Amino acid sequence: MKKSVVAAIPRRSAGNQPFAGSCWATPTGPNEERIRRRISILRLSPYCCSVIFFLLMAVSSEAQYRGDHIPGFIGLESGSQAPPGLYVGNLVYVYPTDTIKGNNGGEVHLPGSLTSTADAILVNVVTNYTVFGAKVGGSIGFPFVKNRIQFNSFDVHTSLAYTDMFAGVALGWNLKRADITAGYNLYMPTGKFSPNANDNTGLGMWGNEFTLGSTIYLDEKRTWNVAANFAMEFNSDKRDTNIHVGDLGTIEGGLAKTFYKKVSGPIPMVMKLGIAGYAQFKITGDSGSDIPVALRGLKDRVFALGPEFNVFIPGPRLSLLARYEPEFGARNRTQGQTIVFSVVWVAKSLVKHP
Repeated sequence: MKKSVVAAIPRRSAGNQPFAGSCWATPTGPNEERIRRRISILRLSPYCCSVIFFLLMAVSSEAQYRGDHIPGFIGLESGSQAPPGLYVGNLVYVYPTDTIKGNNGGEVHLPGSLTSTADAILVNVVTNYTVFGAKVGGSIGFPFVKNRIQFNSFDVHTSLAYTDMFAGVALGWNLKRADITAGYNLYMPTGKFSPNANDNTGLGMWGNEFTLGSTIYLDEKRTWNVAANFAMEFNSDKRDTNIHVGDLGTIEGGLAKTFYKKVSGPIPMVMKLGIAGYAQFKITGDSGSDIPVALRGLKDRVFALGPEFNVFIPGPRLSLLARYEPEFGARNRTQGQTIVFSVVWVAKSLVKHP
């Protein structure tokens, strides 16, 4: 007798004896086609699960939205306020990446690569006015960006265009062996933004950021120092979406050695060489109904460490800087390299000499 289709499924008989037939016997009977489809589904299940897992990992890698604070903009001098004066500068930021890391640190294999580039015109003023013993300063940035990273995807295609501008106020204290800073930054959604577009130059949200930093001088001559700045960013919902980017923490700083070289005039050339780094991490996960339920609440992080050199040339009153910070330890975000160059001109010194 041919095995019936029921016999194709392992079971126990009414006498509670195990059935000895093959679990993949050929089905026969009036329900043959229906059962054949079920068996085909069961055979394909491991493959389907693999595909679903890969797609989920790809979506998960894109679910972590970026905040306004781009890490690596500050380094060895992150905990100090500049002397009183008016400063005008230009900062160039380059971030190449071909790697996206998942929630467990494994690489998410997506095709392609990306280089994000920014060029920011910066204006900063530090006054002699004091509040609670701290000098008051302010800054504003007019940034342009090419291929701004919105979330963890390489599908970004924009030319250099205006992005979200920022402005801030800061307080700075100067002690014998330490500097302390505290500030507030406002990020404004002035760049182009449209939900689901791959040519956005802005993030489509307002950002409020509070900062606290310090520089500690390790010797009496203040030639060795360690500096750090902590920034906490809170964001509004993205425009025309129900997506709220999680609260973002960023630590930037480094360890530096300062060298002085006598030149003509009363002010020496000042050179600083050291190791700079940053850590950026979500304090709370992204939320909102436009994010899949299974992916809400995931948190990203990344670390970076590398060399920095900056020099102040007193004749033309210029500061030049170069910084390179390769990233590591990323989770739920891209992992790449941060390269920064900047030039700052002291347009007018406001230092009061005794």
